Amino acid sequence: MNASLDAAAMRATRARVAPWLAWSLAGLAGGLAWSALGAWAHATDAEPVCLLRRVTHLACPTCGMTRAMALLAHGEWRAAFALHPWAPALAAQIVAAWALWGVALARADGRRLDRWLPHAVALNLGVLMLLWLVRLATATLPPV
Repeated sequence: MNASLDAAAMRATRARVAPWLAWSLAGLAGGLAWSALGAWAHATDAEPVCLLRRVTHLACPTCGMTRAMALLAHGEWRAAFALHPWAPALAAQIVAAWALWGVALARADGRRLDRWLPHAVALNLGVLMLLWLVRLATATLPPV
């Protein structure tokens, strides 16, 4: 009887700890990836691997985003904004989503915050397409 209570307590503890561990590991992995991206982008002048860019010689809606994120990782906000104006907004959204995930875990009231995720993705895609069209019309896309 005592062993079954101990096992049930262990399962309950794991159920409470697992989401927090996933949240912590996601934040750590994101931070490490961001740092590695910044280090890699500054250490190399690698050719972008964008298929649309290679085939059509036209910058895609996200062209410059990786380099802009790397510039953000180094704190070069103006250069990042010049390379891709949506990069700072996207970086802020990623940090906000991670923070909201933590708030949802802390509340533990069962409310799900992921209902807004499809809307956020659709909004980002719409803004990226509109921004790309404006940059295409004004010839301000990153050089090919």
